[in-house]
Amino acid sequence: MNTEALKSLGLDDEQVKGVMALKGELIKQENAKLDTVTAERDSLNEQMTRRDKDIKDLKKGAGDNEELSTRLSDLQSKYDTDTQSLNAKLAATKLDSALSDALSKTKARDPQDLKAFLDMEAIKLTDDGDLSGLNDQIEKLQDSKGYLFDGGSQQGYNPAGGGTPKQPGNLAEAMKTEGFNLTKYLEQSQGE
Repeated sequence: MNTEALKSLGLDDEQVKGVMALKGELIKQENAKLDTVTAERDSLNEQMTRRDKDIKDLKKGAGDNEELSTRLSDLQSKYDTDTQSLNAKLAATKLDSALSDALSKTKARDPQDLKAFLDMEAIKLTDDGDLSGLNDQIEKLQDSKGYLFDGGSQQGYNPAGGGTPKQPGNLAEAMKTEGFNLTKYLEQSQGE
């Protein structure tokens, strides 16, 4: 999305600036999320590297010593548990990131609010990075809870019998009416 594309949709310069400012804020938010995920990933990789180094050092020093062998076994099981935990956290982070990205493309008014209505157990991240089980849920939510989504351009609401009340034809007559407001009169006169 660039300024020319927005102008081709009929937006004036002020509206284009507003849209671009909102887009800039969204990009900053997504970059902050990406930085968080990247830092967490790097931390997890560093922990795994240190763990592997500790295990190798212990194996070298253990030899025939039974106490060291027991300690090594304990550490190995602890590290295996930690690895499983870290892999689960990493998978959850990847799922959350992919879900946030997918929800931002659904025209949801607030993607975070939309998450509350999703059955997260039915959503799985595939090997190629796609989310299975999400599209069906989004379609159902669009039907049942359409207010969560931006429906595009909506026509203005014009109730039956509504509209602008008629003003007297000239300023002199208008000034004689009760509750006369010169500013409103001028605005309505210029609009006709």
